[in-house]
Amino acid sequence: MATSRKTSRNYLAAVVALALAACGGGAGVPSGPIVVAPAINTPATGANGVQIIPAGGSHTMAAGEKVLVPSGAIVTSNGSTVNINGSDNTINVTAGAVVRVPSSSTGKADNTVVASAAAPGVTVAAQLIAGPSTMGAYDPVDGTGDQARFGGLYQLTLDGAGNLIGTDRGRLRRITPAGVVSTLPASIALTFEGVAVDGTGNIYGTDSISNVLYRRTPDGAEQPWGPDWSKVMVNKGGQLLVDGAGTVYRADFDNRRILKISAAGVVSVLAGGGSGDGNDGVGVNAAFHGPCAMVFDASGALLVNDSDAIRKILPNGTVTTVAKIPKRIIPVDGSIAIDHGNIYAATDSAIVRVAPNGTVEAMHFANGSMPYIMTLVSDGNGTLYAGTGWSSPVQVWKITL
Repeated sequence: MATSRKTSRNYLAAVVALALAACGGGAGVPSGPIVVAPAINTPATGANGVQIIPAGGSHTMAAGEKVLVPSGAIVTSNGSTVNINGSDNTINVTAGAVVRVPSSSTGKADNTVVASAAAPGVTVAAQLIAGPSTMGAYDPVDGTGDQARFGGLYQLTLDGAGNLIGTDRGRLRRITPAGVVSTLPASIALTFEGVAVDGTGNIYGTDSISNVLYRRTPDGAEQPWGPDWSKVMVNKGGQLLVDGAGTVYRADFDNRRILKISAAGVVSVLAGGGSGDGNDGVGVNAAFHGPCAMVFDASGALLVNDSDAIRKILPNGTVTTVAKIPKRIIPVDGSIAIDHGNIYAATDSAIVRVAPNGTVEAMHFANGSMPYIMTLVSDGNGTLYAGTGWSSPVQVWKITL
């Protein structure tokens, strides 16, 4: 056996010598380590330790991983393909997504691709009901299913007939359960932001230009409702909600408070004094980090997505913290819904479910994907509707709980 190993070593040495001679090597070959070019799927390391996928490279994303890519990169995740154009984009994908950078993409690597953590055991069935399957900048176009186009959904709500009403870059869009999308005609030029529908079919919306609250009656007439919101608000941002008595609530994100306007047009602050420390309290003595979306629970209390927490507000303005949730990259894009006592809110890579006992768990689509959710609404019977966008195609999804 020893003779065999010696013979093998001598044979290997002879092969190496022949190879060196063929390459012009031998005695003239410098000693030291041999430098091997990195594999095409091995990203370089950029600033702050973030990996960069160079031109001509490709990479398979691991759970929780982040990489930087230049404009022109192509991402394939769960059968969908996203072409990244421009700069400073953030694309959320799932583990296993493939990032490929063509050789022609030689610009600065300033787009971020982030893979969510490995999907937990809690999954939900999701069905795309309207919107394109790929990323792109679109003008709103009426149509059915993937033939419909949205510019950018901000808030979705449900009317009494089970249709979704959404604000889409200032327009009011109606989406039927079958995915038929239409634009509601406007009697005056408005740019709707938040939206709410009362029990008689009136639609309330804030005009993001004038900052005035408008009411649209079932016959299509639009008129200012209540006083000029600019008298009580400095900045825009935040969703709307209306109760059975016709009182409209506004999540005043920038000023960190919850406003309400009665059916008689009286505006008041329900809770929040403008401080950002998130302390519980009563009325203006309570503090919010950034209230962005609201929903009523079965008792009539107001539940608020406060960027990094779920807060409860009683009718007398008493604010308590229900649970902490992950904060979003863009907190004003927060959402909240409730179904059978469970509270749902979207994070950057999942939907969190807060059970009545306060337990918080993450939920993912059954196919492992999770688009960036801008707005959520529940029908109260086991179905959530989600409007997506930003780093995902602008779509409407039906989620079965």
